[in-house]
Amino acid sequence: MKQLKLKLLVFAYLLLFSQSISNAQGQPTAIDSLYITSVVDFYKNAEDAKGKIWEGMKLSPVCMYRVNGSALLYKHPNPPKGFTKLSDKLYIGKQEDLQLFGTTQTEINGTLTAIINYGESRYSCVEEVFAELFHELHHTYQRNFIKKIAFDNPSVLLTYPENHINDGIKLYEQKILYSMCFEHDSAKFQKLLNQFYSSRLKREQIIGDDYIGYEEAVENLEGPAFYCEYKFYNQFAPFNETIKGNYNQKHFWGILTTPFYGRNNLRNRHLAAGMAMCFILNSKFDDWQSEYYSGTLSLYDFFTSKFKPQKEELEIGLMYYKLSDYHTKQKVLEQKVSYEEFNSQQGIKITLNFNQYPKFKGFDPIHAESINDSTILHRTLLKLSGGEQNNLFVTNKNALAIINEEIWYVKRVVIFAPEESILIENNRLVVDNKRETISWAGKLKRKTENEIIFNCE
Repeated sequence: MKQLKLKLLVFAYLLLFSQSISNAQGQPTAIDSLYITSVVDFYKNAEDAKGKIWEGMKLSPVCMYRVNGSALLYKHPNPPKGFTKLSDKLYIGKQEDLQLFGTTQTEINGTLTAIINYGESRYSCVEEVFAELFHELHHTYQRNFIKKIAFDNPSVLLTYPENHINDGIKLYEQKILYSMCFEHDSAKFQKLLNQFYSSRLKREQIIGDDYIGYEEAVENLEGPAFYCEYKFYNQFAPFNETIKGNYNQKHFWGILTTPFYGRNNLRNRHLAAGMAMCFILNSKFDDWQSEYYSGTLSLYDFFTSKFKPQKEELEIGLMYYKLSDYHTKQKVLEQKVSYEEFNSQQGIKITLNFNQYPKFKGFDPIHAESINDSTILHRTLLKLSGGEQNNLFVTNKNALAIINEEIWYVKRVVIFAPEESILIENNRLVVDNKRETISWAGKLKRKTENEIIFNCE
């Protein structure tokens, strides 16, 4: 009966909205209705499953949205103005009013909230969306209650060594870890465990503590969340084992068995490695989750302390090294090509020189590429601020940042923009189009037919 009332309410809301707004951005559609009528059941499932999937887990509010469309807020104690109540604890508003981007966690009216963009075409069913949202709910739990777990430093990712020996061993290490997840023979499991442990020790000698520490930081944070996503999907997806198995391999396990080189997909590889360690721990021990979260060890150190592996000679075939020697070098060459392609694109080349470092407000670490130690190519997102009046927001387009040692210290930004979107007057540069919004005070240094150099205050 409650579900029927909600569907009728949604229908009435969509009808009223479509009558009052014709062809406007933000107009609710059938996909919005799909999630409006299912988010309540999702949250009930999450409440019922959270303690079984991860002991002690607590839930935050959630916000589901699509870009230039609706935002659905559920279980929030203080919904923002402009949101309309659809039913008990469910509100609808607009994505643009909250400036929501990505699948992550953000504060909405002072409350940390798990958010997800359900408008992305990569989702084939609502169960995939809800499993990822449960992943983000685990992150809000971590941030609110598990203070020992810190976010990995993305600036380390951008300087991670592209070393073919490290890459070859890493390929072997990932496949060993994958095999451990499904090995039931105790002697064979121990052999795999020793090889996994010895691989990481060897890589630590090659790339050093800082970069192994980066890998472990990703595993600490993302491993448990990805594990929760895996468990939630497999518990609630109403498909046969063949369909679920295909998605499991493609989305969860395949990252460990697919060859990647250099920095390519590095963070995701350790997200999956962390999930695999959680999966193995859960198959062998009870109450390990609260023990891990209440301690001070990294997930990797906790894992090895529970299983006590032994160091032994690695049994890595030359194939791994030969493949990585070629492909790692190719990745370095591709970075040079990316830089050349960036500089040859159409539009007016705009260089913003900063007299003082702007505030670093956001970027996408997965899609930021290090061209060299001082040059970062941001492919999807870069957000900077210089106070209330000075802002730079580039989304779904390349922006080049010249940095001083760390990614947070930006000395210069280079973008390309259509001439008609650029305005310079009253000592202010303004760029306004769908992918770039820039407004910054300063002085024009040079302007030619194809280039603008602007010194920012």
